[in-house]
Amino acid sequence: MMLWALTGVFLLVAALLLAPLRLQAVAGSDPPRYRVELGLLGGLVPVALLDSARARKPTRPRPDAAKPAAKKRRPSAKMLRAGARAGLEALGCVRIDRLRGEARIGLGDPALTGEFWGRASGILQALPWRGFRLLPLFDRQTLEGEGEIVLSVVPARLLPVLLRFVWRLR
Repeated sequence: MMLWALTGVFLLVAALLLAPLRLQAVAGSDPPRYRVELGLLGGLVPVALLDSARARKPTRPRPDAAKPAAKKRRPSAKMLRAGARAGLEALGCVRIDRLRGEARIGLGDPALTGEFWGRASGILQALPWRGFRLLPLFDRQTLEGEGEIVLSVVPARLLPVLLRFVWRLR
C-alpha cells in the first residue's frame, strides 16, 4: 500500500514539474480593464490572479499601525546580482505563445510624437515576435490600447536556474 502511495506522489510531482504553466494577461483602456490568469497543468486548471471585474473587498485600517515600524533588511549586493542573473536566465525558459495588441500614443506635440514613434517602431521591428502595433496620434495627448499575451514555461526547466541561484548565494 505504501508503495502505491509513493508512486502516486511521485507521479503527481512529475506531472506538476513537467506540465507547462500558462500565464495569460489581457488588458484594455476603453473601459479600463485587466485580467491575469495562471493555467496549471498546461492550462487545464485556470486560476484568476488579478481581475478588474471582480468586486473589491473594503479595506479596514490596520490595528498595528500605531506600532513602531520594524527595521527592514536590505538585500545585499550579492543577492541583487544573483537575483538579476537568475531572472535573465529564467526569461530564457519562458516561451511567448501569443502576443497581440495595439497601442495608440500621442504626446501632445506632433514632433515629439513622431520622434517617439520612429524610435519605438524600430525597437518593435527588431523583436522576434509580431502582432503588436504602435499607432501615433498627432492631434492629442493620449495613451490607450488593448493587448493580450500568453506565456508558457515548464517548471522543470526552472530548476537548474534555481539551483544556480542558490549556489551563487552560498
